[in-house]
Amino acid sequence: MKPIPLVSFSLLLISYSILGWSLANAQVSLVLYLVVIAGIFLLDTILTFRLLDLKAIVPWFQSDIFTFLSAIFIAFLFVVFIRWINIFVHGLVLVSAGILGKLETQVYGLKKWQSFGILLIISEGGFALGSVLYIFLKNYT
Repeated sequence: MKPIPLVSFSLLLISYSILGWSLANAQVSLVLYLVVIAGIFLLDTILTFRLLDLKAIVPWFQSDIFTFLSAIFIAFLFVVFIRWINIFVHGLVLVSAGILGKLETQVYGLKKWQSFGILLIISEGGFALGSVLYIFLKNYT
């Protein structure tokens, strides 16, 4: 039996704990918390199950107009990325930690639903842990 990948799961837990801590520190509304929780669920779903079919995107680039519009849209996204690079770096860390956790569950030999459950529990648990720790330490220090 293979050892449990504690390092990758610890990185996943810590990265989502930092997200929860940051949101608690910013004192965001309950609606944003619910959006983030739904986003975590969606990210774990995308990482676990293949939802995007890249073959459907290829015909888009066979036309010059669509290629031009795509280039303009990608340039716009790049400007947005540069403007809010701090947010994108946090998102990239979360996605990278999720991918690492998913790969570790594949190496461990778990099925997709088991992998999804583990990723979801660690991600949502880390998010809640970061939020609760911030609130606890703020109130009792």
